[in-house]
Order: sequence, then structure tokens, then C-alpha cells
Amino acid sequence: ADGSIMLFEDTELLDAANNGVDDAIDNLKPLLQTFPISAGDLIQFAGAVAVSNCPGAPRLEFLAGRPNATVPAALGLVPKPEDPVNTIFARMGDAGFSPTDLVHLLASHTVARSDTLIENRQAVPFDSTP
Repeated sequence: ADGSIMLFEDTELLDAANNGVDDAIDNLKPLLQTFPISAGDLIQFAGAVAVSNCPGAPRLEFLAGRPNATVPAALGLVPKPEDPVNTIFARMGDAGFSPTDLVHLLASHTVARSDTLIENRQAVPFDSTP
């Protein structure tokens, strides 16, 4: 939540967990350069607006005041899909997510898409079930 991925993209975009977010970062960069907002606040605000624009979605509260990161985030903080469930729950618990929060987060991937899941294919759904 500190915006380090925008401020240290040359390092953080090398982490496989961040594959595919470069487009979002590129879209937000002009706003970061134009408005007096921290990178973390900009990312959180963009996320709140994106969720709120979905039909039937809640309006998320946005609180400003995050300072900019001074160092890149450590690599490997995001659990891998193939990690054991208890490892994923433990890591996400360390980040403040309850098991219910994690289930909601993972469920959101059923409507997500990826430009890096299959080489040379854009907008491949994470979930291929009907």
C-alpha cells in the first residue's frame, strides 16, 4: 500500500507475482506526475474507484495520507498459486487478511484476466469454467 511498485518498477516488476500490472502502472504514472498525491494513495484511490464502477459494487472508503515508499518491497511476498493453503493463509494473515477476506480476494479472480498467462494472448480469463 506504499506505492513502491510505481516508484521502483524496474525492480518490482521483475517479481513474477507482479506480471501484468505494468499496464495499470503506466496508466497511473501521468496522474502521479500531475497531482500532489503519493504513489500509495494513487493506487488505493484507483482501486476504490475501479471497484465502485462495477455494477452493484459497494463504494469503498478512501483514506489519504500514505507516505511514498523509500525502498522497493521485498521480492516473494505474494504467495504463489501452487503454495500449500496453510502457507497462503499464514502469509495473507500476516498482511492483515482474515480467511474470509482471502476467499473474497481469490473469488475476484474469477472475473479477472491476464495478458501474461498464455504467451502471445491478451485478456485470457484466470477462470475458464463456464
